Amino acid sequence: MSDLLELPAGDLLAGPTAHRTFAEAFATRGHGRALVTFDDPTAHRRNQDRALALLSSLGTVLAVYPHLGPWSDLSVRTDADPGRTHGIGENKLHIDMVERDLTPRIIALYCVRDDPAGGGASALADMWAAVDSLASADREILKCRAYSYWADEGVHGVGESLERFPIVPEHLEWGFPVRFTSKMGPHLDKAELIDTTLLSADQAAGAFGRLVAAVYAQRTTVRLRPGQLLIWDQQRYAHGRMPLGDGQGDIADGERRLLQQAYVGEAGTR
Repeated sequence: MSDLLELPAGDLLAGPTAHRTFAEAFATRGHGRALVTFDDPTAHRRNQDRALALLSSLGTVLAVYPHLGPWSDLSVRTDADPGRTHGIGENKLHIDMVERDLTPRIIALYCVRDDPAGGGASALADMWAAVDSLASADREILKCRAYSYWADEGVHGVGESLERFPIVPEHLEWGFPVRFTSKMGPHLDKAELIDTTLLSADQAAGAFGRLVAAVYAQRTTVRLRPGQLLIWDQQRYAHGRMPLGDGQGDIADGERRLLQQAYVGEAGTR
């Protein structure tokens, strides 16, 4: 990601206005994205504590899975669906908890181990730019409160599951998520997940397909190294994972790629 704001952690934690300075840099120079590098790539517990201090300047750090605390493991399992969180294939672009009325604003990924086989880059895509590139007719179709998605189970602090929601908000600005998951596409093609009393299935599938293409045109990737923290505002950026390298079955469980994930919420998220 050539335009990704890269920051050394040591410079962010010192001084009387350190956290305010980081939050301002994240929102302005970073446009809601940043890559933070810690000086010791092996001091994971200390780095994650420092990461939580940084994240707290952006909003309320959540325990979406209370039994785990603020960090949850994104480990690799060869028996998992290749396209899901713990899989070895491409995880297509999406936002997490797309249907929640308090969808987390910020996601952070901390790298404990990178993929020894050289894959597993993290992907981000600017959904604001993608939406802006669409024809106005498509934007209006995607603003209709006619879409649905399966509820995330066992999550906390992220509000209620919305029965219907618009994919594109009325205004592209902070506080209003673009409720996008490319995994919705095949279902819309089959006239699923759409209220056909409000929109025709063909209208919805066509406009959404063009949005998916526009979002993927914005995709960039970064392969995290141990001791690095990738932070983004998922109200604006969709995320995903590129395939891991070949031969994951030959890599010991304790040597495969391991990221840890945290969420930050914000009062008034819609």
